[in-house]
Amino acid sequence: MKLRLYSLLIFLITVPLLAENGDGGYAGAFLRMGMGARAKAMGDCHTALPTDAISGFYNPALLPHLENRSVTVSTSFMPLDRSLDYIGYAQSLQPGSEEGERPPLRAGFALAWIRAGVDNIDGRDFSGNHTKMFSHSEHAFYLSFALSPAKSFSLGVSGKVIYNRFPEMDREENAVTSQGFGIDIGAFYTPYSSLMIGLVARDNISKYSWNTDKVWERGTSITDHFPKIIRSAVAYTFPGEWLLASAEVETSDKQNPRYHIGAEFNLGDFGALRLGLDHDLPTFGLGISTRVFGHLTVLNYAFIAAGDAPDPDHVFSWTFNL
Repeated sequence: MKLRLYSLLIFLITVPLLAENGDGGYAGAFLRMGMGARAKAMGDCHTALPTDAISGFYNPALLPHLENRSVTVSTSFMPLDRSLDYIGYAQSLQPGSEEGERPPLRAGFALAWIRAGVDNIDGRDFSGNHTKMFSHSEHAFYLSFALSPAKSFSLGVSGKVIYNRFPEMDREENAVTSQGFGIDIGAFYTPYSSLMIGLVARDNISKYSWNTDKVWERGTSITDHFPKIIRSAVAYTFPGEWLLASAEVETSDKQNPRYHIGAEFNLGDFGALRLGLDHDLPTFGLGISTRVFGHLTVLNYAFIAAGDAPDPDHVFSWTFNL
């Protein structure tokens, strides 16, 4: 019996997909690529910016400071038949209180689904003959919650279920799958209305556990731990709110430090112009604002330079404030 040799799929099991420039090869890379066109256009710099549903992904502690309930949908057009999609909802919670009573704690929560995938994978057998085309996908389901014990300070946590699937890996077309769970913990502090400071620890226990005994005769078991990421960020809004500037340092127990710098120029009712530096990749983008049925809606676009990839990334996001 000829066993199929899926060269790219086997590579993806040992060196997970979407590895990052220079220090990739670790599990869960799709969760380290950044989400949403606004954040990506600002150099993937969003840990200290409470703006919309994307904020829950970057730092759950931002959620009590959201001004609106929001739904955000994002999709990325990437080279090598890759895709990265996001859909999420977030809102702050500010319960009312009776006159004379102490106001209750402000809070916030978010729900999100993230999908990363690769299509058009060329399947081959051991003789090098083409068999069929395959695909691969990873998923993360987020539930985030945060409390603000003081007006200028908040703490938040995100729990996420992660799922990885390689379809049709043997003659019976059985899939190889893995499930896991991860936790992100964040803090947010605003000593002044124009100065924002964020800190988040990501993927504290995230991992994939693989077992291929039921798929191949000589299957094996392996555990892929996600790198533990710590991001420290500061953002400042200039007088007149014409410019928002932000900067972040990202450290990891497995990867080299990375730096993120972003700026957003306020264009008034029209929207915003953005630029940034995602470590070594220049980024650009813009946002166009309008009102639909009396609610503010924003269409965002981001361009990320190619770097080592054959083509640049294009990211589109749509946020609808309720």
